This record gives sequence, C-alpha cells and structure tokens, in this order.
Amino acid sequence: MEEEMAGLNLGDFEFFKILLPGMYEEALRLPAKFARDLGARRELKLQLAGGEMMPLWDVEVFADEKRGDMYLGHGWKKFARAHALRDGYLLVFRYDDGAAALTVTVFDRSACCKQTRTWERSRTTQTATPPLTSHVWRAGVQNVPVEFQDAHGYARRRRVELRMGGRSWSVNLKRSKRVLGDRTAFKYGWHQFCVDNGLEVGDTCFFRVIRKGACVDDDDDEWEDEWEDDEHVLKVEVRKKNGTMLT
Repeated sequence: MEEEMAGLNLGDFEFFKILLPGMYEEALRLPAKFARDLGARRELKLQLAGGEMMPLWDVEVFADEKRGDMYLGHGWKKFARAHALRDGYLLVFRYDDGAAALTVTVFDRSACCKQTRTWERSRTTQTATPPLTSHVWRAGVQNVPVEFQDAHGYARRRRVELRMGGRSWSVNLKRSKRVLGDRTAFKYGWHQFCVDNGLEVGDTCFFRVIRKGACVDDDDDEWEDEWEDDEHVLKVEVRKKNGTMLT
C-alpha cells in the first residue's frame, strides 16, 4: 500500500466531466487514467475553486470490480447538492498538491463559469433545522443568492445585522419581483459597511450565520421586537485582494 501511494503522480492532473442525467446523482465515474494514477487510494477531498478559504469535502472512492471503473462515492452527493450542480454542467477537476485535494471549477449551461458562490452546511446543523451556511460574494455586489435567501426566510425579514471586528451594522433588505422568482438584496447600511471597512472591488466577503433570528410577516407589529431581541446575524470575514484577512 505505502509503495503504491508513494508512486502517485497526481500533481497538476486535470480532467473534465459533463453531468449527464442519471449518471452523476449518486456517484461520479473517474477517468481511467486518473483512476490508474490514483492507485490504491480510497479517499479524496474536493474543494470548489475559489481559494484556500473554500471548505474541503471528504469523498470516498470505490471500484466497480465487474466493470473495472472507479467512482467518487460517499460524500459526492452532498457536494453536488450543496453546490447546486445540474444536468449539462461541465466540471473541470484539477488536483492541487498544496491542498491535497481536487479543486472543481463549474461551468453552467450558458458555458460560462458559474458565478454564484455556494455555501457549506455547518457540522453543527441539527436534523429538521434549516442549515447554517456560509456564503461568498464580491464586495459591491449586494444581491443575496436565491438558495441562501430561501434557506433563511429572507422573504419574511426586513433587515439583518452584520458583525465584524467587534462592530455591527444594521442592513435593510430589499425584495424585488422577477419572472424567475423574487430576489433579495442588501440595501441601506451595506454601503456604509463597505466604506467603514475599506472594501474595494476584488475583495471577497465570507458570510456565516451565527444567529438565525425569528421570521415574521410583513403586517406583523413585532418587527421591532424581532430586531431588538432576536435579530438575524451574519458574521463577516473579508479577504482583501492582496491576500490579507479582515475579521
């Protein structure tokens, strides 16, 4: 086993896969050449392309002895669901020696690199509880991803609290009607957050829910009570374009 592992030649190995209906939901077949270089290894880590801050996902590798193929198995389905992978997407895999993982770049049906960063489920998420997530988007772009707004009931919220560096900012939410579904965006307060923290185009913000807060209806008189006693709070970390971190 150790001799086989020592002979691995995976540095900078790249391959692509097109997601076809019914052929990737439970497991993903690996190219034969990559499988040969993988040798006896039965565990891999996957990481969405986007830098060192992107979480690592543990995925098991298994072999179909009858057909001689190897697949990404346990853990792959969670990765695919968490990143909203769909039929027709093209995925480019590259083995990263530094992270000891396969980094995955996703191209959607438009043939363009998928711009919406997805989030990872917290290890502390409890059954039947909406997942606590983290999310990444570029400074200056205040639209909240649809999956995130739906998971956290933003249709029934008016504002959120952002926390960073021991300070907090109240940010109003603006909702707009669209053909493909309502969208939520940060409005008043978001610009001040960017100014106060010196954010520039090219900086990356990481958002993590640290308090879910209560959801109420638009005509509910308890909006102020919601904000004062049980607000929805996002912890923010910023990676500057020069690589330094603000927390």
